[in-house]
Amino acid sequence: MEKENLDRMTQSNEEPVAPRQPEAELQSGEKVFHIVLFLLGLFAFSQAFALWQQMPQPRESSAAALPLFVSGVWTLLALAGIISNIKKSSPLDKITAWKGKLWPGLQYALPKDTLVTLGAILVYCALLMFKVSFYIATPLFLYGTMCYLCKKGYVKNIIWTGLVMAFITVVFRILFGVVFP
Repeated sequence: MEKENLDRMTQSNEEPVAPRQPEAELQSGEKVFHIVLFLLGLFAFSQAFALWQQMPQPRESSAAALPLFVSGVWTLLALAGIISNIKKSSPLDKITAWKGKLWPGLQYALPKDTLVTLGAILVYCALLMFKVSFYIATPLFLYGTMCYLCKKGYVKNIIWTGLVMAFITVVFRILFGVVFP
């Protein structure tokens, strides 16, 4: 049938119309990511709004105006991401039973790389809580996660870890005087 339509269009000197493509399929975790961003944005906006209300007049030029604006834009952009993702399909759309979607949904929303990275973040936080030096825990975390996610370029990962640590040290420790744990 499409061939007949194209033949008819080419005979009538009209531009052929491409068949409508279905919306692109979402990558794993894409819907959940926007929802989490939206919820975090709402929390940040509520905190910024509470701070803004505590400021003396004129509030528009207070120190709370920028966090209020940034968190508001953050929340609106996350909401726009949620709305744009509603039209897109995911591999879970083919499953009709709710119970059948639960385990595949968790696997789709939190793939292995995401879980490993979240685990690495928890270990990093635990190291800092147990008074392991920032200058030991941070390079271990950076190098370990880069090696896991890239799976090659171990020498480049050492160089990048060193550059990031040098940047953090120069900017935050030397310029801003931040005391690291």
